Amino acid sequence: MIRRTLEELCLSEAEMAPLRRLLPGPEPELTLPPAGPCPGGAGAGMGGGAAVPGMAGPDRRLIQVCETLLDGNELRYLTECVESNWVSSAGRFVGDFEQRFAAASGCAHGVACASGTAALHLTLAALGIGPGDEVIVPTFTMIATANAVAYTGAQAVLVDADAGTWNLDVEQVAAKVTPRTRAIVAVHTYGHPADMGPLRDVAARHGLALLEDAAEAHGATYRGAAVGGLGDAAAFSFYGNKIVTTGEGGMVTTNDERLAATARRLRDHAFSSERHFWHGYLGFNYRMSNLQAAVGLAQTERLPRLVAARRHNAERYRDRLAGVRGLTLPGERPEVESVFWMYALLVEDDFGCSRDELRHRLARQGIETRTFFIPVHLQPIYFRRHRGERYPIAEELCRKGLYLPSGPALTAAEIDLVAGEVARSGDRGLAGGGRS
Repeated sequence: MIRRTLEELCLSEAEMAPLRRLLPGPEPELTLPPAGPCPGGAGAGMGGGAAVPGMAGPDRRLIQVCETLLDGNELRYLTECVESNWVSSAGRFVGDFEQRFAAASGCAHGVACASGTAALHLTLAALGIGPGDEVIVPTFTMIATANAVAYTGAQAVLVDADAGTWNLDVEQVAAKVTPRTRAIVAVHTYGHPADMGPLRDVAARHGLALLEDAAEAHGATYRGAAVGGLGDAAAFSFYGNKIVTTGEGGMVTTNDERLAATARRLRDHAFSSERHFWHGYLGFNYRMSNLQAAVGLAQTERLPRLVAARRHNAERYRDRLAGVRGLTLPGERPEVESVFWMYALLVEDDFGCSRDELRHRLARQGIETRTFFIPVHLQPIYFRRHRGERYPIAEELCRKGLYLPSGPALTAAEIDLVAGEVARSGDRGLAGGGRS
């Protein structure tokens, strides 16, 4: 049975053939270059070639795509957990973290749980969404968004991305509503808030729940309001590369007291308040430990600083890369304040080398990158269900997109090094006669 299931997930050569031009190549090997002066720099590839101070020889290190910054009260709170022996989900930090993070998201209620995927699943389950229902989601998203819908037995209905924002196309959302539609999930892609105003109008007109997948958008705002409180509920992730991290973890935020209470009960095996080990309906084991919440609380205390670090990174990248031919850099609409969770860009066909070749060149300089999401409709587990559906914007984002190192521990010299290597890669390709 296991073998049969795996065989079903393998696309045939005929199915794979048209996808190959869209899918990223193998991950490049990350290595440090030989010791010596660093060839990068703010001017490299743009008429300059100065070495980056402090980035030569033995001082060089691998520049990871995201490194966590744990320089607040994390250790002190964790020590309290260990010394008090409260390490499970019953310690004080879970409630403190829920309250503090929910308030930062403009919400009255927070439900801490095991992951961002679990948070979205809890939200959908608390709304009673199940078999026979439809939930509209963007095809350009981390697969967890669609998976959470599948866990309920409902059907994910896909919409394409907007070319300017990379978030779901609001006009397509309205066109995909059917009598079976129960909810819309708006993903704040790479920390850029979706256009929630028109989505609220669509949801209200059709009596739908509007949910936020805010996994990458801690601290972002839309028309002055924090993400997390812009719809009926939101799901956050606290994975290690997120703006606020607990290592692994997630949270539901909402102003709906009943939804929060249901999600909280579902999170813990649906234990009854009448008696222990009495379960009236199907629940999950999605609890967050006191240890994780201790880290999350310490992180949330520094949320403005962690957001400022991401925005500072984005500003410096923009200044260094704005004049480089063949790159499309992320923008910021006037009604939002994005958090630039990752500094994501598109490598256009006139850059001088392909997106994948750029990744390999950067990897040889010890610089880690990631490609954009592979759209849901191209994923093996969903491909046949969505056979024949085309989402051209999402497909082009998949083909061209990558993001650069973006963590809060990144230094100005490292950003200059990365930007310089990107610019030099484009210049080298053009000088050599085009794409590599």
